[in-house]
Order: sequence, then C-alpha cells, then structure tokens
Amino acid sequence: MDLRTVPVAWLDVILAFTLLEWLALAMRRRYSGRGLDLADLSFGLVPGLLLMLALRLAAPAEVPPGVFLCCAAAGVFHAWDFVRRSRCADRAATLSAAAP
Repeated sequence: MDLRTVPVAWLDVILAFTLLEWLALAMRRRYSGRGLDLADLSFGLVPGLLLMLALRLAAPAEVPPGVFLCCAAAGVFHAWDFVRRSRCADRAATLSAAAP
C-alpha cells in the first residue's frame, strides 16, 4: 500500500456497516413503528449494497482513495434521503392515526 491507494478491505467495512444499518432500521420499525417499512427500507438499501458488492468483487487488492470518497459521499446522501423519507413516513402515520 502507498499513499495513492487504500486496502480493499475497507469496502468490506462499508458493506458490513450497510447490513448493520438495515438491521438497526428494520428493528426500529418493528419495535417503534417509526421510520420506513421493510419494503421501502430494503428497496432503498439493496441497489447501493449491490453496487458496492460489485465494486468489491471487481476491485484489486488496493483501490484509489477516490473510490472511498465516492462511497462516503453516497453514504452521506443516502443517510440524508433516509432521514427525509423516514420523517415523511412518521408524519403520515401520525396524521392517519389522528384522523377521525
């Protein structure tokens, strides 16, 4: 490894984090009823997970740091989107529960 590359094992960390994220958000929904339902959650995570898995399977032992910057940026925008959609789902659930 030199300063222009990063071990591909970091992609494994990102993949594991994504799976833990799915589990945590699914459990939150199950126990609190808040957030996205399982279908929305899964369909929101699976495309990115599969793209990261494809990158991982195609990657050499070391990859350019730009790859990880792109993964990090995608993660930030993904999190922002999930927070936004979860808040909308929570508001809709609150409104439907309050309706007569």
